Amino acid sequence: MPQDPDPPASGTLSAGHHYLRATIETASPARLRLMLIERSVEVAQGLAGNWRAGREAGVNASSLRLLELLTELLRGVRGGTDTENRLGRQVADLYVFLIQHLLVAEQQSDSDGIDEIRMVLEAEAETWRMVCAQDAARQSQKDDPQRSAPLPSRLDLEG
Repeated sequence: MPQDPDPPASGTLSAGHHYLRATIETASPARLRLMLIERSVEVAQGLAGNWRAGREAGVNASSLRLLELLTELLRGVRGGTDTENRLGRQVADLYVFLIQHLLVAEQQSDSDGIDEIRMVLEAEAETWRMVCAQDAARQSQKDDPQRSAPLPSRLDLEG
């Protein structure tokens, strides 16, 4: 995950920063990916809002941050089997497209272009939320097999 561009001075870390660090250190790969996507959505939303308000036109800290997040998401795309490789290439192509779309939008401070990026990222986030929910359900079943065991059809009080 990209580092915070302005980390707090040593010894001044807030409780929120400690919580975020603990969350990152214990998160599954799927949850980390979701966190990156959700942060990308937030940055895109802020960038579009700034451009609409006439602030920070063109390339700025927010657009560079969004580029950094999209690049990190692209870097995290992996494959394995032939099917995974095909899917990985499609996902990688999506992130390359989003990066190119961002670069074009920066030239004109195109807030609508950034909204398009945000909408794609929101759909991606929803997919990863479902993946995380499935992972959590699987982990819950693994941690507590009784929970997932079928209940007997009748209660046997005699035996």
